[in-house]
Amino acid sequence: MIDKKKLKKSLLVLLLISIIIVAIILIRNTLARYETTATSDKDVDVAFWMLHDDFKTGKLLIKDIYPSNNTYEYSFSVSNFQKEDDGTIKKRAETDLEYGLTLTMTTNLPLEYQIEKNGEILDSEAAKQEIITDDDGTYYKKISIAESQMNQGVDSTDKYVIKVRFPKENDTNAEYSDLIEYIKLDLSAKQIID
Repeated sequence: MIDKKKLKKSLLVLLLISIIIVAIILIRNTLARYETTATSDKDVDVAFWMLHDDFKTGKLLIKDIYPSNNTYEYSFSVSNFQKEDDGTIKKRAETDLEYGLTLTMTTNLPLEYQIEKNGEILDSEAAKQEIITDDDGTYYKKISIAESQMNQGVDSTDKYVIKVRFPKENDTNAEYSDLIEYIKLDLSAKQIID
């Protein structure tokens, strides 16, 4: 004789097992529909930006300067392109960029500084001057020039002139006779992403 209770239990267990198997198959098929694989062998275009890539910090030594009413001029330029000797363009920035300049000077001599950009004297807002100290307590004069922008596709050059004046009233002060002044130019540039 067949035990009806055992038969019901066996059928119930088989039914549950079959439901679980069907559920697993359905879930696996459903999840498989949301998977995809993508491959790409396309070259990615990269835009390059440059500002005379060999320049990061420049040094300028001011010597043989004496008190007078004359100004001593030191010039440099910042460009978003680089030319060959024959005048053809060697490199050009492929992105818009923004750059800033910082000039740091020793305070050995009581010199007065003016910065000229593209023929115009920069005011105190565009060229902020401050006295700073390092960890050793040495004093420096720092001039931070306002950031400038250069657009891609347009060859741009900003010409700077550092005008240095040693006031005439210091011509009788012998303590300045053998001192030299040092200027460090720091250029920082970044790509503009809009």
